[in-house]
Amino acid sequence: MRSLNQLLWLQRLLVKLRWAYFVKFWGMDIHPSTVMSLSVRLDKTYPRGVHIGPDSYLAFEVAVLAHDMTRGLYCDTYIGSRCFIGARSIILPGVRIGDGSIVGSGSVVTKDVPPASIVAGNPARVIRRNIETSRLGRLRSAGKHKEQEEQALPEPGVELAAREAG
Repeated sequence: MRSLNQLLWLQRLLVKLRWAYFVKFWGMDIHPSTVMSLSVRLDKTYPRGVHIGPDSYLAFEVAVLAHDMTRGLYCDTYIGSRCFIGARSIILPGVRIGDGSIVGSGSVVTKDVPPASIVAGNPARVIRRNIETSRLGRLRSAGKHKEQEEQALPEPGVELAAREAG
């Protein structure tokens, strides 16, 4: 059976073309190592106000705004390096998301997010501080719990041999 993973090269190509479109045509400040879903919506009313740092990831249907027509506001919106912005989140104009931060899915970010923190909710609130993220905003501790549990468990044959001997 064929897998959609065979078309991963096409998705990556489309993401790179979209990045070039945002940067070259609209003048947005997006680092080349940023990864964005094809459904991400970036503000084209004030495109020069969108700034996204290196090694950050924007999941599907994220909206990054740099203007507010009702208040006549045009300001820069910054997403730092190694950030993860969860699906369907909205980043309002003038917000700064600090380096190494994570925004939970469906969050509405109305205020600045401190570096190395997790925010979630509507409006987004800090739920954890002093986290460590790696590339694309992945928690450094992700996956380590399983490794630690495996190290604590005896090898499969050892436990059975100990029961038979005892």
